[in-house]
Amino acid sequence: MKILILFAPILLLALSPFESPKPNVFNTSVYETKETKETNMASKNEKINCRYVCDKKIYKEQQISNAVSYYKKLQR
Repeated sequence: MKILILFAPILLLALSPFESPKPNVFNTSVYETKETKETNMASKNEKINCRYVCDKKIYKEQQISNAVSYYKKLQR
């Protein structure tokens, strides 16, 4: 009887096996996705795309070199 009284709140608050969980709904209308002439021209421009990729690579290489120099200072 004591065990039943101890587990009663857990049993009462437990989810039924027949209940389905709430689906994860992501509202993408929050993001601005308007297409303009400028954005279309920029996406088709190879120079802009190349610059974006190159800048990302340079930034990543700079972060790696900063980390390497930091750990070299620690070893001294």
